[in-house]
Amino acid sequence: MKQKNILLIVVDCLRADHAYEKKAHIPIMRKWMGQGFSFHNVIASTSTTTPSFASLLTGLYPFQNGVRSHSGYSLKKGIKTFPQLLKEKGYNTYAEVTGPLFKKTGLNRGFDEYNYRNETETVHTEWGEKLLEKFKNHYKEPWFVLLHIWPPHLIEGLFPRRIVVSKRRSRKYGKTSFARSVSGVDLYLSKLERVLDKNTLIVLTGDHGEQISTSLSDTASKRIREMSFRVRKKLGLTKKHFVKGIRECFVGHGYNVYDLLVKVPLIFYDKKLVKKGKSECQLRQIDILPTVVDALSLKSDIACTGKSALGLMKGRKEKNRDAFVEAVGIIIPNKDEWLSGIRANNKYKYIYSPYKENYEEEFYNLEKDPDERSNIAKKNQRIIAGLKKKIKDMKTEKMLGEKMTWKTSKEEEEMKKKLKKLGYF
Repeated sequence: MKQKNILLIVVDCLRADHAYEKKAHIPIMRKWMGQGFSFHNVIASTSTTTPSFASLLTGLYPFQNGVRSHSGYSLKKGIKTFPQLLKEKGYNTYAEVTGPLFKKTGLNRGFDEYNYRNETETVHTEWGEKLLEKFKNHYKEPWFVLLHIWPPHLIEGLFPRRIVVSKRRSRKYGKTSFARSVSGVDLYLSKLERVLDKNTLIVLTGDHGEQISTSLSDTASKRIREMSFRVRKKLGLTKKHFVKGIRECFVGHGYNVYDLLVKVPLIFYDKKLVKKGKSECQLRQIDILPTVVDALSLKSDIACTGKSALGLMKGRKEKNRDAFVEAVGIIIPNKDEWLSGIRANNKYKYIYSPYKENYEEEFYNLEKDPDERSNIAKKNQRIIAGLKKKIKDMKTEKMLGEKMTWKTSKEEEEMKKKLKKLGYF
């Protein structure tokens, strides 16, 4: 039997609600949902890109694989990635990535080609057209392609904006620039689908979510308020915790672990392999590639925390999988401000600071309060005690990560400049 090609599409910042609710014009994604299988409660490991990709490719949480943030950490030695496994199974492996996914992170492990591009080279530019040709003539079957799509990530500048292709700038394609950017991505996916071999399993997800603004002026207003708070915090004029102070004025991701920042879509599409359906069962980002491997009947020797969800795709009932989540690193530069949490039973969210004792812990009932606005921690200490035990059992205290090594200080400074340009400093 001919081996399936595997296309893993990761759309940066793609929130679950913009895939599953009528917020954007996405006929191709809806087609894949309707004719494939979709999971509606998938939780990313973090609210930033690099550690989320590390979890995706290893099936391990960041505190296990070593990639703690965008900068300064890399994949631990000896950890086997799913691209390595696929190579052993006869696959040719390719990655098309951008943003903070530098080779220095170690995420190129297992790829025959790890093509890093400038963030200005998007699917809407000449690069996108050349990529279509690669699917026709370059990638050798059977192939595994990791495609990282950069829009709708925020582009920093005096007036921060998102990439919206000209054919999708009308408000009929979405009320916000974020929604219109997602609509533009879907437009490209229609071109991509036409060049794909029919013997291809398509998996579409997001790396994390995003806090969005309603307009350019709203973005500017929020950015001014955010910078004002940062200055006051630096001068010691406010004692308010960093993430509490920026919640109402932040545009982007990485500052907390609320659902709008960590809940992502997950769609499997292959008419021959995947039965139509959907699941509301809570999954984790670390479960995605174990599910792919299982669906293709490939034996795996990877020691990972993630587990296959193939049973759910076959109609079996399973328990919700508790998800550990983090907000660490560049967006929150002070380690005392880092946040961790657990999303339990698709019902509760508990958020705490692993390094700051006097942080006011947060607890939300997601069924009654999906926007996580009513902190009911004081009234639910019994439930919180149980969640703390679950976190302790995960041994999350091993959170040091794998430090990057630099040949020269110039090399480190160049990476910092790149990340600053992307809006991560």
